[in-house]
Amino acid sequence: MPERVVTPLEVRWGECDPAGIVYHPSYIDWFSIARMHFLKENGIQYMSDFHDRGVTVVVTDVACHYRRALRAEDLAHVCAALVEMSRTRLAFRYDVTDAAGELCARGETRHAFVDRNTLRPVNLEKFAPALWARLKQLPIVGDGENR
Repeated sequence: MPERVVTPLEVRWGECDPAGIVYHPSYIDWFSIARMHFLKENGIQYMSDFHDRGVTVVVTDVACHYRRALRAEDLAHVCAALVEMSRTRLAFRYDVTDAAGELCARGETRHAFVDRNTLRPVNLEKFAPALWARLKQLPIVGDGENR
């Protein structure tokens, strides 16, 4: 199982401000794409493994530190790594680099597992034990290793 998964993205005009520079919320969307790609590369399908089992993974916190501008038609690489996980929560870190490998942004998202119907937090080990058993196998990168 890969500890880090890199998702290549070409910057689309719709992700940019009128000057052609990536608008800051676009990075948050990229984090979501990279997170789903990380899970898929590690054998977890969001819809069938979470949603269809009645679990929603909600964002509780998000942060992004912008370092270097990206523009329309640039190639970006979003590296995602799982950095924390418990029976009720998980957290990812992301590095966004340009085609030359220069760091453009660094971010983090934190998530909680909730019952899809009630939106109440759940202990995944009790709520969906088979899913929890699979998630426990995911590689977790220690603090600072994704940087």
